[in-house]
Amino acid sequence: MQKNQAAEERNRLVFINVTVVVIFVSLMLSFIVYFEQGRPNLKRLTLENLAESFATSVNNAHWQWQREGRPPIVILSTYAPRLDDQKTLVETDKRPVFMASNGWPKAEPTGKGCEQIWNMVLNLPMEIEGFRVIAEYYDGVKLSGNAQDSRCRFRLSTGPYFEFKVASGEVLRVQG
Repeated sequence: MQKNQAAEERNRLVFINVTVVVIFVSLMLSFIVYFEQGRPNLKRLTLENLAESFATSVNNAHWQWQREGRPPIVILSTYAPRLDDQKTLVETDKRPVFMASNGWPKAEPTGKGCEQIWNMVLNLPMEIEGFRVIAEYYDGVKLSGNAQDSRCRFRLSTGPYFEFKVASGEVLRVQG
């Protein structure tokens, strides 16, 4: 009888220990999931900021193109948010932007062409937190039968992306 009681006691202790470990692991997993969901997605936020900067630069290039009499190339200048010693704006960047006849940045209708548009408009590396931004071209004729729907998509390998409609200059906000 003693052996049976000792065996039952051991089994009960093993069961209690396993139960405690399972509860502890469950609580830890719950905390990890809770805190991961509460943390902002930095890659998405960065891509949203880049999409906004992209839209601003595209619109600036368009209005500059209008103001200068619709030339094939405009020089897009960027200024620092401060004045120099002579109380004039400080220019931080100057880059050429090739313009289409409709007044929006243009390049070849390929993924490489979309990369060129990114470089002309943003002049930033195609990288977010060490992850490469991938530029893809979508032909509007193949998508919907309408060339006006052609677009460049700028995305990470998975997850969020934004699009630039080549014919209208519209920047579609971050999705995904």
